[in-house]
Amino acid sequence: QRKVRSRDAARCRRSQETEIFYQLANALPLPHKVSAHLDKAAIMRVTLSFLRMHRLLRAGEMEGAEPKEEAEEDCMDGFYPRALAGFITVLTEEGDMVYVSDSVSKHIG
Repeated sequence: QRKVRSRDAARCRRSQETEIFYQLANALPLPHKVSAHLDKAAIMRVTLSFLRMHRLLRAGEMEGAEPKEEAEEDCMDGFYPRALAGFITVLTEEGDMVYVSDSVSKHIG
């Protein structure tokens, strides 16, 4: 009896955990076809990278000039990758890669 209840409780906890990871994956700025195939460890890695990038960009905004209008930012976002004849990687001070642009596959494979 006790063993069965314990097993059911563990199954319920795993189910709740899976649901939370599913919600987290869907909240990430990734296409659904990508986020749907991430395992729990990958979801955590991508989430941590996203949060690090967000913190880095927010720190840069505080030091920089006036913030741009949101529509202007969205328009300009598409020009940077096309103007760059390569790819972008962003590393933390510890050497962890927190961002790599989509164009990396063209140059590295």
